[in-house]
This record gives sequence, structure tokens and C-alpha cells, in this order.
Amino acid sequence: MPDRVVIGAGDTHVELVPGLVQTEDYIREVHRATLVDALERDIEQQVTVRLTRQKLLAGEGAPALWMVVNEAVIRRVVGGPGVMRAQLERLLEVAKLPNVTLQVLPFAAGAHPSMDGAFHMLSFEPSDPSIVYIEYHTGTLYLEKAQEVGRYAQKFDHLRASALSVSESCSLIEQATRDLRQ
Repeated sequence: MPDRVVIGAGDTHVELVPGLVQTEDYIREVHRATLVDALERDIEQQVTVRLTRQKLLAGEGAPALWMVVNEAVIRRVVGGPGVMRAQLERLLEVAKLPNVTLQVLPFAAGAHPSMDGAFHMLSFEPSDPSIVYIEYHTGTLYLEKAQEVGRYAQKFDHLRASALSVSESCSLIEQATRDLRQ
């Protein structure tokens, strides 16, 4: 068993809040929008699964999570102002966890390496190689070749460098929360 599992060492999101930090209502609204022909019980099952998975972030031995989210993620109002405000407050709460790093890639950054889609990197330390996974509407693609993983690691490094600092990111999220109250 690895000493430390780093989940999301390259977790980028261009359209929605990462699943590990979504609120229950936000999860529900995202699934209603994306699973257009799903029954309500199927959506509720997805909500339960995601909420259960979120327990990974809390407590002793929780994995490290580094997220870079596009500014559009915090500006797009999902489920109405109340749902989105609660979601932004959740992001700020999670950003305070010692195992979480959250950065926002501002609109001002312009073109960026993840414009072609979000990706996730899983790193298992100390000796297992990292993998990249890419989610799409009907499945998931896993990349394990060192050259492919290396390209995504480089992509993530560029995103982190272009993103706001953690404190600037939190300030932007706080402003977006205030904007929803007006």
C-alpha cells in the first residue's frame, strides 16, 4: 500500500466544480442537466455515490487534492443563485483543508493548455506511476503511457503557473459569492 495517494495532482475543470467538492444540490442540478433522459431515482443514486466518494477528502490520511478550475466554473450559476452561493461557500471551506490546493484560472489568462478539455491525474506515491483519466459523456479514458502522462503533467504545470494564487483564487470566489447576493 502506498504511503500517500495524491488524487487530483492534475485535476482541471473547465465547466463544472470538481465532483469531490460539489454540494448535494449542485450534484443534483448537474446530473439533471447532463443526464437528460435519466429517471429521478437514477439521479439520486448518482448523488449518493458522489457524496460517499467525497468522504475521501476528510480525516486522517486524506489524499492531497490540487484543483485548477476555470473562472467560468465559479461564474456559471448552476441551480439558481442559492444553490450556487452554497457551492461557492463549499469551495472556500474545502480550500482551507490542509490537503487541498485550489486555484482559479482567470478569464484574463486567455488561451490555456486545458481548453481542449478537463483531465485528472492520479499519482500513487512513492513508486507507482501516475495515470491520467479523461471523462466524457459515455465513459472514461485512462492514459498510462509515460509519454502521455508526461504531456499532461506539463499541461498541469502550465495551468498552475497561469492560475491565480490560492489567496487570490479565494478572493475571486468570495467576490463571485457576493455578486450572487446582489
